[in-house]
Amino acid sequence: MKNEILVTGATGFLGRHLVAALESQGCAVHMHSSADGDIADCALPMDSVSHVFHLAGESYVPESWQNPQAFYRTNVMGTVNVLEHCRRNQAALTLISSYVYGEPQRLPIAEDHPLAASNPYAHTKILAEHTARFYEQRFGVALTIVRPFNIYGPGQRPSFLIPSIVHQVLDPSAAVVHVTDLRPKRDYVYVADAVTLLLATLRPGVRGTYNLGSGRSVSVAEVAELANHAAGVRKQVVSADQPRPGEILDVVADTSRASAELGWRPSTPLAEGIAAVVAAERAARG
Repeated sequence: MKNEILVTGATGFLGRHLVAALESQGCAVHMHSSADGDIADCALPMDSVSHVFHLAGESYVPESWQNPQAFYRTNVMGTVNVLEHCRRNQAALTLISSYVYGEPQRLPIAEDHPLAASNPYAHTKILAEHTARFYEQRFGVALTIVRPFNIYGPGQRPSFLIPSIVHQVLDPSAAVVHVTDLRPKRDYVYVADAVTLLLATLRPGVRGTYNLGSGRSVSVAEVAELANHAAGVRKQVVSADQPRPGEILDVVADTSRASAELGWRPSTPLAEGIAAVVAAERAARG
């Protein structure tokens, strides 16, 4: 495994878990977060770095409808800046990309599925992927693209679905659990399993695009039921029945390529992962 690694977005949800895993394997990790400068145009700490994990970016889909310009600057120009650093320093890149498939033409979704943007966030990620492939083809940047579906786990921002539901389930002042829409089904993968796949992209010769998911989709209603069960409560779930713009009702990842080429499979069942989120939230509450 390479010893000098740069992680952008190092203090974010996935970044914190990845940095800890890299350090536990003896890597010297250089970190960049928003506190270190604007990813779109700042200098990055590349001394002796041979591999970059580019996690930095705006990621909350509903916000992309409210402030698309910030998403294009951070997610597209930020990727260009990272690619330039990789080009000049001959460093390999693992690019994190997601929500790029749009309305599925078939399930499960394999990596060769056509790309389509259903929201501004997704469009920024597609543009970032196109730019990265250009740098790979024209400048020789060694590139691996990982496309997570829905990563979750302890420490995720409360605006995301699973931590939002868990917070309400554990809140003694909340009589019910409020959600926006019960129908959408998503493919959830636990953060530790996600990190395992990212680490696999450090192996010599690994290139290409890999889906990161569980291979199974679960509805909002099912997530709420699992959270209730993990917490040992029975709160009613109330839906506002307000679909998001461009809402996609079902997505399932085909992860057979990661399995065949990297030997990777998720090992954390959703019920176990949600129970871990519940335990962490309870511990944080004291």
